[in-house]
Amino acid sequence: MATAAPKWLTFLLLAATLPVCGQWPCDALHALRAGFMDHSTFQQAEDTEKLAIELASSASGDCKTLIDAHRWVSLARSADFGFNPATKLQRLNAGLKGLDQLIVERPDLLEIQALRLSITGTAPRFLGVDDDWETDLAALQRLLANAHWKNAPLYSEWMRDLAKQIQQERT
Repeated sequence: MATAAPKWLTFLLLAATLPVCGQWPCDALHALRAGFMDHSTFQQAEDTEKLAIELASSASGDCKTLIDAHRWVSLARSADFGFNPATKLQRLNAGLKGLDQLIVERPDLLEIQALRLSITGTAPRFLGVDDDWETDLAALQRLLANAHWKNAPLYSEWMRDLAKQIQQERT
């Protein structure tokens, strides 16, 4: 009896069909971006996090940093789908802590702030994790204005929609 392929393998196979993304080569980001856009269940967010952990083990430089950012955002976003409030808050805070650390280490990689916006701009305000949403939104808008993801139109449009949604909700 054959066993089902792991979810991360499905992401990798999907990545092979996507156009080249970003402004420099980092093939691992294709699958992570596809997974990021598809976070609609706990399992999907967790699968993307596991894939990022695996991909980071063979990456280096900016590519590894951005893979790590996807790991942390996937962890934080998995909190949206949990049932236990304590576990949800723990996942959210751990993901944000990882993203914050990456931003401290690499403030020039605006893509990390753009990813963090999916948390800081959408989390319920009573959680108090939205201190950076304006900075994160400005980073995303700079990336969009410079056509940072011009070779990844679906991802670019997803990020553009995120920016619009947050602007509408916050103004």
